[in-house]
Amino acid sequence: MAAGDRLQVERQFLGFAVSYMHHGIDVGDGTVVHARPDDFRRPFAGGRVVRTSFAEFAAGMPVHVVREPAAVFPPREVVQRALAHVGREGYCPVVENCEHFATWCASGRRASRQVDLVAGRIGGAMKRVVAAVSARAVGGVAIRTALGTTVRAGMGAIVPAVLAGEAVALAAEWRACRAGRSEDEGRRAAERAGLVTSATTFALLGLRAGPAGALAGAVAGAAIWVGGAAFRGRC
Repeated sequence: MAAGDRLQVERQFLGFAVSYMHHGIDVGDGTVVHARPDDFRRPFAGGRVVRTSFAEFAAGMPVHVVREPAAVFPPREVVQRALAHVGREGYCPVVENCEHFATWCASGRRASRQVDLVAGRIGGAMKRVVAAVSARAVGGVAIRTALGTTVRAGMGAIVPAVLAGEAVALAAEWRACRAGRSEDEGRRAAERAGLVTSATTFALLGLRAGPAGALAGAVAGAAIWVGGAAFRGRC
């Protein structure tokens, strides 16, 4: 680690099991500049940019260097940009958080992969539900086995399956983000996880028609997930 590096450390969200990555800029002298709420129990109540010791920033957890998006400014300028804002008030977990600040210091662009990830998955769930509603409007999804048995999946099955798939996909992408994997790697991991969840959910639904129904259900679930992905791409 060196001056100008973007650092990240795992923190717990409001003391719950969900964790996130807290970001800051390494000044190079044993201190870190980072944006944080004044009261971590009330993250929407405001905050400021502070300069603290590396040990206080780490809070006993491993610290990692962030590489994406690539820095535009040289390390010395990244540090200068960070130091110029020490004491600046204004913090919001959604639009002005620690990652927004650290990314801006390095690249000139305010961006938070964590916020974008959650927002993208929420939007994806909504679009997949719309796709499911469209499918239901033309007769729903019929799971037909090679033995001629049919199991019809209505909204009561499709929508929970869509939401479950998106929830699992979000968890997979969130883990990839925390592990420092690239956005593309995280997205691929999320889509795989969502596909498996959707296929499994519909396999359980089709199981009412026996093993052949379970197999046909898995195929239908995979098709709904893939079709929803295509629908998202068109929106």
